[in-house]
Amino acid sequence: MDMDHNFDREYELAVQELLDRVSFRMQDCSRETVSGPHVLLDTAAPTHCLLAIDGPPGRLVLDGLPYPLVPNAVSYVMPGQRVELDFDYGEARILYRMSFELTGAGADTTQIVNAMAAWQRFAVPANASALTYCGKIMDHWNTGDPAERFISHAGFQELLYICFRRKEQNEAALEKAFQYIKTNFGEAVTIEELAEKAGMSRYYFMRSFKERFGQSAMEFLTEQRTNEAKRLLEAGGTPGEVADAVGYKDPLYFSSQFKKQVGIPPRLYSLNRKCRTAAYSWPNIGHLLTLQMIPYAAPMDQTWSDDYFRRYRFDVKVPLSHDYDFNRLALERAKPDRIVALDEMIPEEEKEKLRSIAPILFLKWHEDDWRSHLRDTAGFLDREKEGERWLARYDEEAEAVRRNLPGSLRESRLAILSLSPKGIMLWGRRAGTVLYDDLRIGAARGVGEVKFTEYIEAGQLLTLEADALLVSVAKERQTQAGWERLRQSADWNSLKAVRSGNVYLAPGHAWLSEPYLEYTANRHRQLLNELKLVFRAL
Repeated sequence: MDMDHNFDREYELAVQELLDRVSFRMQDCSRETVSGPHVLLDTAAPTHCLLAIDGPPGRLVLDGLPYPLVPNAVSYVMPGQRVELDFDYGEARILYRMSFELTGAGADTTQIVNAMAAWQRFAVPANASALTYCGKIMDHWNTGDPAERFISHAGFQELLYICFRRKEQNEAALEKAFQYIKTNFGEAVTIEELAEKAGMSRYYFMRSFKERFGQSAMEFLTEQRTNEAKRLLEAGGTPGEVADAVGYKDPLYFSSQFKKQVGIPPRLYSLNRKCRTAAYSWPNIGHLLTLQMIPYAAPMDQTWSDDYFRRYRFDVKVPLSHDYDFNRLALERAKPDRIVALDEMIPEEEKEKLRSIAPILFLKWHEDDWRSHLRDTAGFLDREKEGERWLARYDEEAEAVRRNLPGSLRESRLAILSLSPKGIMLWGRRAGTVLYDDLRIGAARGVGEVKFTEYIEAGQLLTLEADALLVSVAKERQTQAGWERLRQSADWNSLKAVRSGNVYLAPGHAWLSEPYLEYTANRHRQLLNELKLVFRAL
């Protein structure tokens, strides 16, 4: 197995060609404080730009597609791109922006820019001095002294150097493994072989690969095989032909793995891709997936979970955003067969423009419940039977979970809480519908007055008069410390649910997903499965 593929040499040649043909000249730079879960920087970036943040990580969303935005790294933005920042929590970050131009006698800058944008990791992890360079550039830029400004230009060139320079040994070894999987996913690939070629122990390689790329090597291998299988199925390949092409010798095993990853079997996937359905908003995705349909156009930059992005970024050919003009132009180019949207989220004048693109369904988001949303979507897409079968299975599963509820919980008045750096969030009746309506657990006092969620103080917990609490706690350090303080507080220990031992901890990060935007059949099925694990452990 040749892992090298002359990767280091190819990387050096690409950088050398880039630097030989063009020069980078900084035009302006800024340092600003940004906060809030969503920040729009530019509807159309006016020039080339490098971005860096000092603070907790988030996502850089370019033309509707999210990319990691992490400290001590820089990200490249092309002119004309829509630029947004998304953060899980609204605490402040320092944002550095350095705009620049490309110059060079006779240089084909268009080709160079395309090459830069094609590099998946142009925002290569810089060393710990990256932010030091950003600070140096800013400190000398606005002094009014030409000599000082020269230092800023020099700092910018140094920052580019640490982005372009050859990677450290471990970084290069991991990159080789990454590239090998991308080009050889159709062959038999094992962790042992990858680790051996990378010169690392099995455990160290597995841990390092996941830290570097955000998923395990085997997850990445499965993703590459699945995406290629999708491409071949869309091109008309049979499941048997596709299975062999992507490294599965057993077509039945391929079909089971494909369904596990995508949610639908290969043959149904091929049929569904013939209908181009657009999900205008995040909740519309959940109902389409329930009906075993993957949207052709949809927003993919949700801030609370990357599940949709990881599983369906190949399928969503047209990413949508938070801007009416951006979305309308994208849909006009995509020419979808049908559009599903939320009635209250779109102004009337925009609705008329969307109606001219394709037949469209506007769901009454606040007025109707999620079952009505699913049935309306199913009827619009000629999937009524599929929708009713799904609801029947869901009700059977909910009844099975209810039968296994602890007796103390079945007769209690429940409150659902999520703890994050923002504070204590109380789930209202609509947000907690799986427990309050489908499992028929009584709601604590005041829960029915909260339609989705609201933040409360610790002192307000006593007014809920809850017999039981279901609590999810964010894993990051600040929230864990706050949770420990709350557990030690007099307010907490005076609660009836705490005194009687009826406090249940919800598993995993999925419980922190935004109930308002995930009020869908798909998410409720996931919550029901997670509740099985909670109550099975009791």
